[in-house]
Amino acid sequence: MLIVPATTLLNAQGFGAPVFNALIPNEANYSVHLMQPRGQIEASTTGVRSKDRALCQNQFSAFLRDVVSNQSDLAISPEYSMPWDTLIAYLKAGNVPANGKLWVLGCESIKYSELESLKQVVAGFATLIYEPLQPNNARFLDPLAYIFQAPRTANNGQQGLVILVQFKTFPMGDADHYEINNLQRGTQIYQFGGNNEQNKLVSLICSDAFQFTDANAAAVYDRALIIHIQLNPAPRHPDFSLYRTKLLNFQGNETELICLNWAGCVEEWSNQQSKAWNNVSASAWYLKPDRFDEEDATLGANHRLGMYYTWLKPLRTHALFFNYQPATFLLQASKVAHIAVPGPISPRRGPQLTTTSIWNSVSNAWAGQNVTDDGFSAIVHHSNQAQHELTRLSTLNPFITERILALCAGAFENNESWHRVRELDSCIIDTTEIIRRITFCQDTDPQAAQFRVRRLMRCGHLWTILINTAQLPPALNDFHAGFTFNWTSANPHQNTVSTNGQRSTVIYLGEETPIEQVEAVFTFAASFLQRSASNPDESLAARQRLAVWHRDVNGQTVLFGSQKYNNYSKPAAASEFDIGRES
Repeated sequence: MLIVPATTLLNAQGFGAPVFNALIPNEANYSVHLMQPRGQIEASTTGVRSKDRALCQNQFSAFLRDVVSNQSDLAISPEYSMPWDTLIAYLKAGNVPANGKLWVLGCESIKYSELESLKQVVAGFATLIYEPLQPNNARFLDPLAYIFQAPRTANNGQQGLVILVQFKTFPMGDADHYEINNLQRGTQIYQFGGNNEQNKLVSLICSDAFQFTDANAAAVYDRALIIHIQLNPAPRHPDFSLYRTKLLNFQGNETELICLNWAGCVEEWSNQQSKAWNNVSASAWYLKPDRFDEEDATLGANHRLGMYYTWLKPLRTHALFFNYQPATFLLQASKVAHIAVPGPISPRRGPQLTTTSIWNSVSNAWAGQNVTDDGFSAIVHHSNQAQHELTRLSTLNPFITERILALCAGAFENNESWHRVRELDSCIIDTTEIIRRITFCQDTDPQAAQFRVRRLMRCGHLWTILINTAQLPPALNDFHAGFTFNWTSANPHQNTVSTNGQRSTVIYLGEETPIEQVEAVFTFAASFLQRSASNPDESLAARQRLAVWHRDVNGQTVLFGSQKYNNYSKPAAASEFDIGRES
């Protein structure tokens, strides 16, 4: 893989360097339009393309129409997706990106000889540029088309439409050696920008990631937007994610990655046989700015429209995953880097999802949605009688629901800031990128599914305890009149409130928790409550309303430390970890 400045090819064809809105390192946000198409494809020795031709052409025509209508600064479609005939017809009709806009379109496969012929077809309205290769009609190309306006070096810099095509450089591995046997490889990827006037942009096509070296990462990571388009049954495989580790491991926070795959559950047709991939989509935006906007209101608005927050802890990176359904996504994003921008207006708050659209087959258009299905409604029943309360909360704020469920399970260890989104255990992902979010449950990995079900079931058991008045300690007698789950940032270690307005912390640890851990959870919860109180009386009252249940070896539900703060003998301000505390 050779990283080549795009200007090298443009200059040779009489064009100067384009200036893209998305890469100008100023405070102005830019718009991004993504298409995550329905995954029904056909593959043969002649290439890869969508199976339903009429649907494909209608959907991609409508996508391009929306890109132009919304004046999107950056438009992206995944590998093998855009039909060439749809694209060329649209451009020929004069529907082209305006100056400063960039389209990054993964196109259906094409043979080199067909691309040569296409150059003549578009000559009247565009200049088609690509890496010279030896014609080979026995193999097909996997192309990415950059489409943009660039200034001509003659004619006083008059703009001309350019289609710059980049080819996949490395084949996908599979048991049948499909691309190994049938793909004609390119050798170059193109870099836009990279000077003081523009940030960098480079794109990888799926398995290009396999040969993305440490040297490649070092060359492009700084002030860079990296686009990775895919048609990938295993987008989280370590061989694919390694390039992200290389890029995001560097010191600094001016690297962002947009990974765009097809929608989940791709169906592949080959030799009249259908094969279900049963795959996740895993389309995501990775970034690590120093002042990312992680307010509940911001992340909750993204969530409702179909972009879900996680914290990629090993790389200290925010990873926002898109809903797995076929859709288009329109976003506003801050630039990957700012230069000479005053501090007060410079926070890089990350992408904000403004519109998610699904296909309307009646109107033949992408129709915006007010809310997308995050999958929570399909699993909340595991919480039994608590499901209506959790459903109510998740509609208001999915992160409050995640926090309440964590508190109900005692999932905070010794971390007093456990409730921050990047420290909330269900929001954290490791290098496997398995998503355990409870209010976003499209990840079908067994580990994720088991985590969600266990947490919901534990909450359901706790709810049963709370509505059984015989099991309540005296301090919670007001629960007899009613209570709800509740969480606020002002009271981060309490998860319930009674009808008369008294807050409490209630936890159920189940039968799998040893008594030593039960005691540790109780002690840490009490310590958090103590330190967050504004005065000794409030501290004591909060700890009196702490209740931790577990099941003993006989299967009985037991309240731990039920009399500790009702028979309180030490000063209220003393530490929970004071070596002089009562036994």
